[in-house]
Amino acid sequence: MARAGGAGGMVTGGGTGAGRVRLTEGLCEVAELEHSLCLQYLYAAFSLKTRPEEGGIDEVQAELVREWKGQLLLLAREEMLHLGLALNLLAAVGGAAHLRRPNFPQPERYYPLGTVAALEPFSATSLERFLDYERPSAPCPAREPGVRSGPEAAEPGGRGPQTVGQLYGRIRATVLALEEKELFIGSEYRQVDSAAVIDPEGVLDEDVTVGYGVEPFVIDDRASALRAIDLIVEQGEGAEEDREGSHYHRLLRIRAGLDTELAAAARTGRPFVPARPLLRNPVVRPVPDAEGTTLISEPLAREAAELFDDGYGLLVLMLLRFYSRVDEAPAERRRIQRVAFFPLMTMFVRPLGEVLSELPARAGNPPASAGPPFAFRRGLALIPEARVAHQVFAERLAHLAVRSRRLARRMRTANVPDRLQHRTDLLAKDVARMSRSFAGEAVRP
Repeated sequence: MARAGGAGGMVTGGGTGAGRVRLTEGLCEVAELEHSLCLQYLYAAFSLKTRPEEGGIDEVQAELVREWKGQLLLLAREEMLHLGLALNLLAAVGGAAHLRRPNFPQPERYYPLGTVAALEPFSATSLERFLDYERPSAPCPAREPGVRSGPEAAEPGGRGPQTVGQLYGRIRATVLALEEKELFIGSEYRQVDSAAVIDPEGVLDEDVTVGYGVEPFVIDDRASALRAIDLIVEQGEGAEEDREGSHYHRLLRIRAGLDTELAAAARTGRPFVPARPLLRNPVVRPVPDAEGTTLISEPLAREAAELFDDGYGLLVLMLLRFYSRVDEAPAERRRIQRVAFFPLMTMFVRPLGEVLSELPARAGNPPASAGPPFAFRRGLALIPEARVAHQVFAERLAHLAVRSRRLARRMRTANVPDRLQHRTDLLAKDVARMSRSFAGEAVRP
């Protein structure tokens, strides 16, 4: 039987079944947070400049900014892998794959962290928000700037904001409190291990030169569940101390570098502007569950942003199917893997997100670039039948290929730098290759 109490009230009486319900709710919450934070890191990384000719940075600073970008991309990748572990935990206790999330911006009240989730370009402000997410659970002698206190950050009941580590602590306490043999009722068939996310073509981001950090593994008992939770927390999301190499530690190093450059700029009068002026929370049309969005109005950027959202939506659909594993044969799972993992992420999401970071979002002043919206639409839900799901994926990939070619043609005649034309040409070829590959693999009749 479950014992009463537990961290944050998650563990309650009522038996393992009732405890499992609360555990599933907590895991869905952290899955949303991991998903959201991954996208926020990507957005900030896409905003960073890479060439001195963009202005605001010199040759030496360009190298520094590229290093920051590489670190943010690595953090995003590790958040994606943390999400995979959270989904394995959900599957282990009988929950469904959860990739839903609210659209940006997400208000402070949405999660018990006292922190707004927003798509914003890299800045001292967005960096402090990331530190807020990743700060240690243990009280610090001196509070970090950007960590809010007072009534505006407090939860109902006056407990105050929690850290991500504390959220995982509640989950850990529940896993410890419930009967093991009654808690882990999920099938191992639904578990995703590291072999499922290894890049089969050896495609790596050129800015990321270290390992993935966390790879998903099978979770089927208390020991493996605790290993997953501790691994995520120790990597930096609420670690009990400032660990070398943790997310928190890496963000502190970026902040120290930013502080140094800003101080030098103030002293010398030479500006230091490492990021492009991306819109905050860009959209191509209003979304019903978010306020404070900014509309992309320039036609070329709107077309690219709509294409981006369709590709991101397809990626979510495929990942939902991959992690749900309803009735696919191994060959069908590999079919999804070969598109969803790495090709669609690194050959579509990243290049088009970076192109959007340089496309004008609107006419007039002040100038602003578009940025990827990452819109989450109502139709992004599991398609239960394998045959139907694979048909939908093939159709959407084919449509994505057609629209990618159309965007590439428009870019060739637009007043944009040659490098952006070249990237969209490559993107169109890569999406066409993905579409042909997916269509060419047999699916059950």
